[in-house]
Amino acid sequence: MPVTPFHFGIGLLGKGILPGRVSLSAFVLSQIVIDCETVYFLLIVQEWPVHRWAHTLIIGTCVGLAVGLAWGAAGRLWTLNADRRRSFAPELAMGPSAIGGTLGGATHPILDAIMHGDVQPFRPFLEGNPFLGLLSVTYLHVFCIATAVVGGWLLISRRARRALEPAGDAKRSPQ
Repeated sequence: MPVTPFHFGIGLLGKGILPGRVSLSAFVLSQIVIDCETVYFLLIVQEWPVHRWAHTLIIGTCVGLAVGLAWGAAGRLWTLNADRRRSFAPELAMGPSAIGGTLGGATHPILDAIMHGDVQPFRPFLEGNPFLGLLSVTYLHVFCIATAVVGGWLLISRRARRALEPAGDAKRSPQ
């Protein structure tokens, strides 16, 4: 895995491009849940391969969707309980949570496949790893950092533009 926090850059880019449609928190949570498989086989069972079914595109995407839906359901309960929590509602809404989780689940196996030979992203339909070595580990990490920087810049610039708009004339786009 390009250390799991490196994955978060793609989620931040997704949030920066579609701020009201992608939940960054669901994206991050899906990354963590998928890497529980790796932690289990690496540290607990100590058995190779460490990247198995959760690191395939089909299962990874399904795991991400399930995490996003669970996060959206939990967010719905949480935001309904207090008005002060409503500011988090766009991040915890069902739609953005499902999209964020699915995006996380779909991208995780691809990022890991670029640097780990034991990932088989198209299993059970295709054995092997066509993504292995597509980028060097250094370039993969630079790519992940660059997506975080661009995504963060998009969010910050959008917030700054909204802050400069006159209150009555502002077109409110979701955060």
